[in-house]
Amino acid sequence: MTTFSGNTPTIGSRVLTSDGEELGKVKEVMGDCFKVDVRMQPDYWLGIDTVSTSTGSEVRLRFPKDGIKEVKQEGPDHKGFHPHM
Repeated sequence: MTTFSGNTPTIGSRVLTSDGEELGKVKEVMGDCFKVDVRMQPDYWLGIDTVSTSTGSEVRLRFPKDGIKEVKQEGPDHKGFHPHM
């Protein structure tokens, strides 16, 4: 399987933190952002610049699980443009 650094995530891919914790799956991609479908919790958006590596089935992020609060974007009015880290 080929790995692409910083590549656009694929819908349905598992989203993992740098320490291997699974956050959810890619639900939607819009512009330079992607939506994480989180089981039993509200979904949220992340910037593509938070991606360390991406394959067809897995997205590995640049931060550990405890860093998610600093980078996630919430809200139904998300249009694909927001400030990144």
